[in-house]
Amino acid sequence: MVGVSEVKELYSINPYAVYKGELFPASEESKTGKVLLVTTNTELAKKMGFKRTDKYMYSKSVEWDEVEIIEERKPYSLD
Repeated sequence: MVGVSEVKELYSINPYAVYKGELFPASEESKTGKVLLVTTNTELAKKMGFKRTDKYMYSKSVEWDEVEIIEERKPYSLD
């Protein structure tokens, strides 16, 4: 634990993966260790072979060497 006065910079970090030229939110699957890609874009999901996992959500698990991981860093303020 550190005090707020000790922190110089805070960031919100959001991981994305570039897969076959498209950008997707990404996370690591705890069971398989693969990269989990998600989208709500039905046409893109069908084109890329994603499976429907919820009413409006599609997902696909891929190997790490199939994607390029990009981290979006946004400054975060406690104010």
